[in-house]
Amino acid sequence: MLKVNEIFYSIQGESTSVGLPCVFVRLTGCNLRCTYCDTEYAFHNGTNKTIDQIVKQVSSYNCSLVEITGGE
Repeated sequence: MLKVNEIFYSIQGESTSVGLPCVFVRLTGCNLRCTYCDTEYAFHNGTNKTIDQIVKQVSSYNCSLVEITGGE
């Protein structure tokens, strides 16, 4: 199980994949508290999901680029 804050489809804004369609899997619980963080809402809450549930939801977007973020 992973605690997932959100799964969403957007455009990658960083790395060598910038500008490409991407599915983001944002995990809950990051404890780093970086000064530049723009997702403080993901520090808490979220829903426990199995890997199969996550893969099913990600697959529904029919997108080959997936970014897993947060939850350090």
